[in-house]
Amino acid sequence: MSAFDDARLLEGLTDSQLEAVTHRDGPMLVIAGAGSGKTRVVTRRLAWLLRQGVWPEQILAMTFTNKAAREMRQRVHELSGKEPRNLGTFHGCCARFLRFDIEKADFGRDRDYTIYDDTEQLAVLKSCIQDLGPGLYNINPKQAAQLISESKNQLLDYTQILGRQPYCPHPELLLQICRNYEEKMRQLNALDFDDLLYLTLKLLQDNPTLLELYQHRLRYLLVDEYQDTNYLQYKLIRLIGGQRANIHVTGDPDQSIYSWRGANYHNIMDFVRDYPEAKVLKLEQNYRSTQNILEVANSLISHNQVRIEKVLFTENETGAPVECHQVADGKAEAQWVLRKARQLQAQGHTLRDMAVLYRTNNQAREIEEAFVHANLPYQIMGGLRFYDRKEIKDFIAFMRLKANPKDELALKRVLTCMKTGIGAKTLQELLNKAAQEQASILHFMAQGLPELPCCAGKGKRASQLREFAQWCQNLIELDDPSLCGLVGSIFKHSGLQEFITQQYDEIQANERLENLDSLLSRVHAFTRENPEAGLADFLQDLSLVSDVDKHDPEADSVVLMTLHSSKGLEFPFIIIVGVEEGLLPHANSVSDAETLEEERRLLYVGITRAKKAVYLLYCRSRYMFGKWDNYRQPSSFLKELPNRKKCYLATMQQLESSYDKYSPSWRMPATESQQDHNDLDLPTIIED
Repeated sequence: MSAFDDARLLEGLTDSQLEAVTHRDGPMLVIAGAGSGKTRVVTRRLAWLLRQGVWPEQILAMTFTNKAAREMRQRVHELSGKEPRNLGTFHGCCARFLRFDIEKADFGRDRDYTIYDDTEQLAVLKSCIQDLGPGLYNINPKQAAQLISESKNQLLDYTQILGRQPYCPHPELLLQICRNYEEKMRQLNALDFDDLLYLTLKLLQDNPTLLELYQHRLRYLLVDEYQDTNYLQYKLIRLIGGQRANIHVTGDPDQSIYSWRGANYHNIMDFVRDYPEAKVLKLEQNYRSTQNILEVANSLISHNQVRIEKVLFTENETGAPVECHQVADGKAEAQWVLRKARQLQAQGHTLRDMAVLYRTNNQAREIEEAFVHANLPYQIMGGLRFYDRKEIKDFIAFMRLKANPKDELALKRVLTCMKTGIGAKTLQELLNKAAQEQASILHFMAQGLPELPCCAGKGKRASQLREFAQWCQNLIELDDPSLCGLVGSIFKHSGLQEFITQQYDEIQANERLENLDSLLSRVHAFTRENPEAGLADFLQDLSLVSDVDKHDPEADSVVLMTLHSSKGLEFPFIIIVGVEEGLLPHANSVSDAETLEEERRLLYVGITRAKKAVYLLYCRSRYMFGKWDNYRQPSSFLKELPNRKKCYLATMQQLESSYDKYSPSWRMPATESQQDHNDLDLPTIIED
């Protein structure tokens, strides 16, 4: 029997999964509930298509995280011996297309463009604000960034977006800043994240011959997490899908939680309207959670009015009841979480089996403090990323300057690192000169430019400029047939090791050098996975790393993260804190039915991350917005959970009375829930 036998490929699939995997042509919508084996279906479908003779180049498969794409690619190879050539995130796939074809359009960029992250985008916008002159520094660059993003994602011009806003204090200035930003990005040969999708769409729309080539080449489209697509992504899928419409989308409207970044769950709700001939399948059997967890989740989400009806079920055990507990305040909440973690650890579970979820990042502070004082290992998703550490960003700047000599932000960072003596004022004069002459800044540096005010009568300054320009030229000319060798040469040329050793004490220096060593190891790992890749490909991969991608499932530590960050992950034990009115649902959502339903979906996502047990906590008082709120109310969502002892432990009379913020129940010496469950070693509630 072949290692890639079809029987092995289809083994263990349910009837619905089998139908989804073996569907050949035409549009198909798979409504895949939480924990229903969605990734398994998508992976096996990819492998099945390849086994049926579809060429790897003819498939475009898009996921929402690099981690999911890597795991999917590996599994498809194990099942079929082949890999789809175009498998990755939306941004990753579009970045790859632009590397090949961006020069076929008049976008003012070449294929060596740099991808700027949100922080770098804001730096460019700040520069644009400064260029308009003094007195404008009170204009918020984030407002301009939001306008730029909305314009690209909604395919509307700036004035149309501004026309929808109730009030904008400086509309003309804001428009000028946005237009200057676009011109600046062209000069820098840089793209922001939204550009990757927007320019790909524009490239194909404006070039019918190229579009026809893409439609002919990419015959099968698979889109995961379709409920999280925005309008721009939707248009891109429809365009590439063309008349053939071999489009397989998978998702769950009940897990649509990203409207704040443009996601539109109506894309999945309206799929059958767009493709009336589409086959629709539902995956409702859950393989992750216990029966009790699913009963609570089903009860909660059934209160949403706009959804595609489905009821999750499982053949797993009944499991432990979902528990809900009232605690005194944020500190007591943190102690409850700590004690629960210790208790589970004492029962033989690892710390990595547990995740603590919250609605807003600032809720993590007291929990983190409790863990630090107790010396309990933890990792925070959404904290300082590895790639945001100073030494890592410094070295990435050297690599970016090598790959794209027009990258002004990389040049500034390299100048700061090297202590060249060339200051911000000198650099700004050079940048202005380069912009006026529409030439490279390195070209002017090499000349020394004695006529500039910063160099007038300063032979040393002109010499410094020429020396740095020559150093940059040597960097740009570095060459090595292997990516690892090239990165090693860049590191040696950068002098970072000597700089760090001189700048920091021994302990700090060793820590930073170890981080750089980890980055070099990352280069080796990337090369093994992508043997033909070059420096631009590696930098592109770094630019597209997300929070979920950096979750380390092997680290034995409790994971702290927002409910939004938990999407796509699973843990044996889930603790959701702050299940209170004003937090979950968030105060900004309660006046709008659509956003309130999204908040309900958010709690649903959190609950369905759990394999074995779920714990819900709410406080009687909490320090928020700079003051104490002593009359916190439990979330209205708790009323929607099944009031049955077998699956939901809480003293319902106490819970009901808690909805009245003036209820005397707040003054109870101890909750009945605590008295019933002393084995949980809950913290004592201290009354006033």
